[in-house]
Amino acid sequence: MNTKNIKDKITRKINRQSVKTFLQKQGLYVLIFLCVAAAGITAIIAWPRDNGNQSQIGDNGQGASVVGDSSLDDELAMLTPKPNVAPSATVAPTPSATPKASEKPNNNNNGSGSIKLKKPVNGKIINSFSGDELVFFASLNEWATHNGVDIQADKGTSVMAAMSGTVSEAYTNEADGGVVIISHSDKSETVYAGLGDLLVTEGDKVNAGDAIGTLGELPKELDLPSHLHFEYIVGGKWKDPAKYF
Repeated sequence: MNTKNIKDKITRKINRQSVKTFLQKQGLYVLIFLCVAAAGITAIIAWPRDNGNQSQIGDNGQGASVVGDSSLDDELAMLTPKPNVAPSATVAPTPSATPKASEKPNNNNNGSGSIKLKKPVNGKIINSFSGDELVFFASLNEWATHNGVDIQADKGTSVMAAMSGTVSEAYTNEADGGVVIISHSDKSETVYAGLGDLLVTEGDKVNAGDAIGTLGELPKELDLPSHLHFEYIVGGKWKDPAKYF
């Protein structure tokens, strides 16, 4: 082996020994350097490329806006704080009207809800209700409407209230004889004419069936047999009493 070969071997050995010694002393720094270099390379590779979705600046000089990425708007909307909505006022339910106390049923209803009049005297109707039609009154020698019914009965027969109520009038005149008018709770009235004796006075309270007088004469209808003239008035209008017996 010549001197040159020996010198080369010694040089290579010395170099390997130097590298080994360097790595032992500086190995940590080398490792950190390699990690940083790898991270940089990875970042460069992953860096997004321009895909052409960004609009270019137009001729009018206005800045371009990013299009085609709706997720950005959604994220911004989520991050933007929303104002608290004032709670709507709760509307208190309107209390229902306090039911009125049921009025005591009038005994003229018979529990059916329809008006029922008690016949003031027992007898047949000899002269009917005419409504707007004129009829001839022979005793008066004139034509007029007949606003009630004439119920035949003997003189002295007890006349009864057709409905409970309050006596509003009780009087006697030359045309009608004795007259009693009774006001009722439903704002109606009943009229009894042709009485002899009056057994009630104004303001008296009566029930249906109570005696209010006795049958006498009806001067303006003397051409007819003895009878009671009876009227039923509702809201200021005469009704046919025969329909309510």
